[in-house]
Amino acid sequence: MTHWDVNTLFRTYRRRLLQFVQRRKLSWHLADDIVQDTFLRVVATPSLPEQRFAQSYLYRTANNLVIDHFRRERILSFVSDPDMAFELIADDAPNPEQIAWSRQELRRLQTALDALPRHLRDVFILARVGGETYVDIGKKLGIPSQTAFSRMVKALTIVKEAMEQDEKSRSAIR
Repeated sequence: MTHWDVNTLFRTYRRRLLQFVQRRKLSWHLADDIVQDTFLRVVATPSLPEQRFAQSYLYRTANNLVIDHFRRERILSFVSDPDMAFELIADDAPNPEQIAWSRQELRRLQTALDALPRHLRDVFILARVGGETYVDIGKKLGIPSQTAFSRMVKALTIVKEAMEQDEKSRSAIR
């Protein structure tokens, strides 16, 4: 994970970014907010490119924030009361029922994974949770990548069948 010295970047690029954003026909206070948000994004981003790409990353982020601002403005121009506009938008946060269902599904998946033979479960977890390639999995487990792939196929088949069987059992109970 790359970390940038945000203080140095701020001192180096703040004024130039402000001018860059103001050239997009924004007031100085909006431009200043966008520049601040640009640096907040850098601080909040867990995976940054190498430091040598910092300047282009900052300008691209600032430009994207300007574009987002104009999109919001365009949407709000169609609303009679812009202050209330965002309160009318549906909340896409999961409701308690969706949260309960997701937790139940995770428990079912965990049960299915626990039932897998260890050699299949290891491949499944490395691929699906760790995001590893089959080549990397093969190296870690000391097996050919084709074996890692075939184990993944077998693991997915078993997990899918277990989840379907569990669903059938639950449907029969209802």
